[in-house]
Amino acid sequence: MKDAGLYLIIGGVAIFVLVFIGKIFSFIANNPILGLAFLLIIFGIILLLLNMIKENKKAKKDEPFRGVDK
Repeated sequence: MKDAGLYLIIGGVAIFVLVFIGKIFSFIANNPILGLAFLLIIFGIILLLLNMIKENKKAKKDEPFRGVDK
């Protein structure tokens, strides 16, 4: 009984979140300036993440292994 209640709560929250996100996306899609702003924000986040990954790979190459330089 306890598990069924937990699953019902999780299912209800998931449906609530999906509907809420759907309302936000439909609002953004109906307003072209907000849609453009949303795309620019996503593009900026992707560029920042790619830059962080690139810097992380470069830093790993320069990092000594247990005090021994490569």
